[in-house]
Amino acid sequence: MSVEAKQCLNCRRTEDAVPLITLQIMGGNLWMCPQCLPILIHSPQKLTGKLPGAESMDAAEHGH
Repeated sequence: MSVEAKQCLNCRRTEDAVPLITLQIMGGNLWMCPQCLPILIHSPQKLTGKLPGAESMDAAEHGH
């Protein structure tokens, strides 16, 4: 499940270009850059096919 090179699972930029945050999921590691992190929080379905289970994740609710 881990991607060979450490790169953002969304935009594919590597750790040489941007900082990466490690995501632990289903016993493996994936990486995401800070610029793409809002997609995981607010629109996780956009990561379908890139992040296992993304299609069933709910977006964060904000109680403003």
